[in-house]
Amino acid sequence: MPVVDVEKRDECIGVKLTKDLIIVEMFKWFSSDMKIACRNFLSRRDIFNQMKSRNFDLAILEPVSVCGLGFVKALGIEKIILASSCTFFDTVLPYIGEPLDFSYVPAGFSVTGDVMSISERYENWLVTKEINAAFEDMHDGETELYKEFLGENIPDWRDLLPTASIFFVNSNPFLDFPRPVLQKTIPIGGISVNMKWTTEHQISSEWEQILNKRTSNVLISFGSMVKSTHMPLKWRNGLLETIKSMSNVTFIWKYESENVSFADGINNLHFSKWVPQITLLSDPRLTAFVSHGGLGSTMELAYSEKPAVVIPVFADQIRNANMLARHKGAIYLHKNHMENVEIVRKAFEDVLFDESYKRNAVKLADILNNQPYSPKENVIKYTEFVGEHGPFPSMDPYGRHHNYFQKTFLDIYAIFALYYLALVIFTLVAARIIYVQIRNCVESKLIKRD
Repeated sequence: MPVVDVEKRDECIGVKLTKDLIIVEMFKWFSSDMKIACRNFLSRRDIFNQMKSRNFDLAILEPVSVCGLGFVKALGIEKIILASSCTFFDTVLPYIGEPLDFSYVPAGFSVTGDVMSISERYENWLVTKEINAAFEDMHDGETELYKEFLGENIPDWRDLLPTASIFFVNSNPFLDFPRPVLQKTIPIGGISVNMKWTTEHQISSEWEQILNKRTSNVLISFGSMVKSTHMPLKWRNGLLETIKSMSNVTFIWKYESENVSFADGINNLHFSKWVPQITLLSDPRLTAFVSHGGLGSTMELAYSEKPAVVIPVFADQIRNANMLARHKGAIYLHKNHMENVEIVRKAFEDVLFDESYKRNAVKLADILNNQPYSPKENVIKYTEFVGEHGPFPSMDPYGRHHNYFQKTFLDIYAIFALYYLALVIFTLVAARIIYVQIRNCVESKLIKRD
């Protein structure tokens, strides 16, 4: 699970690899940098005055930071749309009144799927608790800043979040884990994917030659945040040995360095510092994809009809890997298994030669490419609707004001429990009194006989 409490570093290091713990020490400087950025932005009064004069009708904000919420409130913009680059922000949900059931819905940084053991359910809850505590602390710091620069009358971020008319989430109900959502939560996952446009554009001659060398082609990419050049040597060697053993397959590896002498002699491996990923995924000659499971790549993969091996590294990538694997068109391979050639080769061979993975990937892509309303339509129509008719205070659920006891009916259960407890006690006391009376009566009769 992700650990955002830096003080826990020492106690976690020893089990970092075996317990799926990710030490997010960067969160400390991330929080600091976000506050610095907020201060620098809010101190520019000229920007505020310029934007104030433009009389904007609507603002779209990502709630990873709440600095913008205070800013647009000071501008007088009442029509607000929240937009998440993730499937959802765990920190936001309780404050807009949207439930998150930890018993079967993986949290944003969860390391499990929707079928959980008791320990996994606890870990799923703990992940959110840790992450939320860190984000809330950061948001409180940002709130102090926008109150300092824009006025003490600007409400707290907890009161500003639920005023949003719509919440766009980078999720797709046909792909993601099912979960209960509010009516104002609108899925737009896949908005950046345009398979029709991609297939209409020709691929370069260089890639034509590479794809035509063999009948099977595999793209390997670990995204832009975690570079392949930083991969531990034993993991890289495991991949290289696997690739070398599959000489009938061409492997295209996005590798951020030209120093690839370590792969000399492996003729079926092509390195490139940059790859046209979506173009390659849409090409029928590409057989499979080996991905880190970033949400952008996950969406592109889901739309592309390609089976995959997903090797998540950190953050939400594990959740994304489990999300894809449940559709049975992808295999989730733990990063620690990359050094094991037998395990890696088995995963590669399954997605390449087991037709069930291809069939399931095609089925998922067919659903996504033919869903009733496209993500782009959702964004355009709902944005226009909010601009013309928002805000919608009637869509703010009163349930967000309920405490834990009210939400879980524990207060009602407690009343019933007290009632039945009182009934049991009354019954026991009454029985005791009756017993004593009967015993006394019997004893008095025996005394009279004597």
